[in-house]
Amino acid sequence: MKEQSQQLFRAIEDERQTHLLAYVTSDRPLPFQAKMALDVIPRFYEHLTRMKEVGKIDLFLFSLGGDTIVPWRLVNLIRECAREFSVLVPYKAHSAATLVALGADEIVIGPMGELSPIDPSISTPFNPPHPNEPKEPKIEIGVEDVGGFINLARETVGITDQDNLVRMMEKLSEHIHPLAIGAVYRSHALIRLLAGKLLALHMREPTDTQRIPKIVDDLAEKLYYHNYLISRNEAEELGLRVVRPSASLERLLWELYLSYEAEMDLGQPFDPLTYLGEGESAELEKPIALIESRGLRSTICKRVRIQRMPTPPGQPPGPQIAVQEQVVAWKTAEVSEE
Repeated sequence: MKEQSQQLFRAIEDERQTHLLAYVTSDRPLPFQAKMALDVIPRFYEHLTRMKEVGKIDLFLFSLGGDTIVPWRLVNLIRECAREFSVLVPYKAHSAATLVALGADEIVIGPMGELSPIDPSISTPFNPPHPNEPKEPKIEIGVEDVGGFINLARETVGITDQDNLVRMMEKLSEHIHPLAIGAVYRSHALIRLLAGKLLALHMREPTDTQRIPKIVDDLAEKLYYHNYLISRNEAEELGLRVVRPSASLERLLWELYLSYEAEMDLGQPFDPLTYLGEGESAELEKPIALIESRGLRSTICKRVRIQRMPTPPGQPPGPQIAVQEQVVAWKTAEVSEE
């Protein structure tokens, strides 16, 4: 797999006359789920310092998103090293990954490419617990869900007087801690600030800068549903600088995605019984995120142990499975280009 991706790297760089980086995070469910996180920044620096005489950098990107501060830090780091910066989107580049794309001079999107709204979900110690499973992680709060509740009361129901608005907020705070609501406001303001700053890195002409507020409004608020998927046609309509790849580049980008899909089981559900088979236990290790450039690869893995357990007394018969997981820290190693 590594050799195949390196061959594709060479072909893409030759066609684009650029230096190529790839950043992939797993879109699988837990325990193999991964999100964009700030720990990638030092790893990217390792890759960038090996590149010499960099004029253009392309970032091949596949991710469902993650920490909203990562795009600002990552884009600025890459721009420290290159005069031109493009993002290549063969498939999924959602949420925080869409924010990264906003910071690029151009977004090269294939026919399967997907961007998404940038409204975040927040997790704080004050988030509400899961109503049916208290031991499960607390419920994430969608920033636009809180805004939607308020807009529903004002615009649809027609509540405008101050007393009723106060009662409405009191009702909301019965279910969501006031400090979590405060975090929602701050997250909403931050995402708009970051989107505007990322677009302003390359949209400097007066006609371009006038379009920035509308692009931010559309991506942060006007699509109404966090899982809404933005095709390249709609990305163009939103005013983003979209480039359609040539047939040969489109094929290369999709082949590179497929090589990562095969290596990381991207898009696959997690069924422990599949790995367990007829045995009593099984161990496996899979990369959950990687960064790659010509001759160098960084990976972070998840090691999982699956154990068949006896059925507790009083429980109906059926498979009882315990899953233990351990993160294996980032490792960077040279890879053969042959």
